Amino acid sequence: MELRALHYFVTVAEELHFGRAAQRLSIVQSAVSQQITRLERELGVRLLERTSRRVRLTPAGERVLATARETLAAAARVRVVAGEPAAVLRIGTASCATWRLDRALDRLRVSERPAEPQLIDLPVTARLAGRPRR
Repeated sequence: MELRALHYFVTVAEELHFGRAAQRLSIVQSAVSQQITRLERELGVRLLERTSRRVRLTPAGERVLATARETLAAAARVRVVAGEPAAVLRIGTASCATWRLDRALDRLRVSERPAEPQLIDLPVTARLAGRPRR
C-alpha cells in the first residue's frame, strides 16, 4: 500500500469531488481515479460511492478515512524525526521581493515542523488569483 494512494483518498474524501481533489493535488483527475481504484482493489472494499453527480464515502470508506489520516500523520512525524521536511511550502512571489522572505524562511527551516520552501516567481495577476499559471 502506498502513502500516495492514502493521500489521494483522503483528499477525495475531503473534497467529495475527483476534479477538485486532482486540482488540489496538482495532478490530473485520471491519476487520482487510478490510485483510488488500485487502493480499493488492494483493500478489497469500495471506499467511495461514485455517481455522475456526486461522490460520497461508503461505510468502509468512513472507517478507512480515520486510519488513513492517522497513517499519513505518522508518516509525516517519521520524516520529521529523520530530518526530512514534513511538507513543501510553495510561495508565489515576485522575484524582486524574495529578499523580504529571508528571515521567515530561516525560521521555517529550524522550526519544530520544518517545511521545504519553494519560491515560485508569479505574475501579479496569478498571485491575485491565488494560484500559479501553468
